[in-house]
Amino acid sequence: MTKKKRKRLWLAPQDVLLSLLLPGLGHLVRGWWEKSLVFFGALAVFGTTMGLAVAKHRLAWFAGTSDYWFSSLMLLLLLAVVWALALLDLNRSIKAHAEKQYSLGYWTLATRRFGRDAKGILGLLIILLTVHVAVFAPFFSSGHNFEGVTGYVKPIQHAIKMNLRDFQGAPSGEHPLGTDNFGRDVLDRIVYGSRVALGIGVVATLLNMLLGGFLGLIGGYFRGTSDAVIMRVLEVINSIPFLVLVLLVRGLWSGGVLSLMLTLGIFGLQPARIIRSEVLSVRESDYVSAAKAIGVPTWRIILKYVLPNSIASLMVVTTMSIGVNIIVVAGLSFLGYGVPPPTPSWGAMLQEAQEYMRTAWWMAVYPGLAIMITVFGFNILGDSLRDVLDPRLK
Repeated sequence: MTKKKRKRLWLAPQDVLLSLLLPGLGHLVRGWWEKSLVFFGALAVFGTTMGLAVAKHRLAWFAGTSDYWFSSLMLLLLLAVVWALALLDLNRSIKAHAEKQYSLGYWTLATRRFGRDAKGILGLLIILLTVHVAVFAPFFSSGHNFEGVTGYVKPIQHAIKMNLRDFQGAPSGEHPLGTDNFGRDVLDRIVYGSRVALGIGVVATLLNMLLGGFLGLIGGYFRGTSDAVIMRVLEVINSIPFLVLVLLVRGLWSGGVLSLMLTLGIFGLQPARIIRSEVLSVRESDYVSAAKAIGVPTWRIILKYVLPNSIASLMVVTTMSIGVNIIVVAGLSFLGYGVPPPTPSWGAMLQEAQEYMRTAWWMAVYPGLAIMITVFGFNILGDSLRDVLDPRLK
């Protein structure tokens, strides 16, 4: 196909109109119903969230407060992203359908394999649901503790304000998951606790990947003295039980959420060994040798050839590490070294509930289920990515 013909492959006016009218409608008209269902589902989720926010008068421009601006702006931004992705994907699909493709790239094949993996899709849906609840937590909180109270109340107060009249209330229509020993709504605390779990888990894991990935990349590519020094330091750190090390640091360096993120991010450098093993294999490839022979700078070889071909394993480890860090945060909170009260935390909720297991079982069961389901989602997604990103699988 000539370049001139390629330029003509663009969205027709009716395609643009249909996609602007409703994301996924253009896909549906052309018979790509699977993609249309994805966009319809995303639009339904965000539309339902907006309807809930409007019904509770919690959109920022209606409520007139700054505490709802983050969730309100994120909602509008994500709706705009859905519309933009519908247009871009429809354009890409039309081009791919018009042009004959005789070979498919690695990431295209991996994406197709992932689309056929039920456990990967289930894990992704669990994670997206948890992230959705965390981002739009003010829209999902009930605020029953403030009925009859005049004046403005911050959204987070719904999860930390005590109400001893509802002491250990059983699950009911007013409090779907019951109340705790201070009369706080368990559902609200789980909703806001998702922000703590995901926030610390994701940031700590990103620090693990950046620091560990950098050390593994440098050690695996240059080898020699730098590799020996990096590996010996990591062996010393890994020789100490991770939880014991974190407890020691937290005991000496008390603080809040930021210090917990840094502690978990700095001392969880296991990904360095994984990326190093991948780099050791990639650096011996023919295309890397050819790049060295023609005088390509070292930094460009690392960024353009070595890193992209070593990133698949790092993605798998990253996904699974988030679940591990969520468990570590919950464990530290359970032991009293995690997020300081009264900030809602799933682990702290379990710690508070251990004395009331017989009289108020809901105080422990629902936070435990939140931890279990979230970690389960990350684990099965990581397991699925490990399968679909393996180039030896067909």
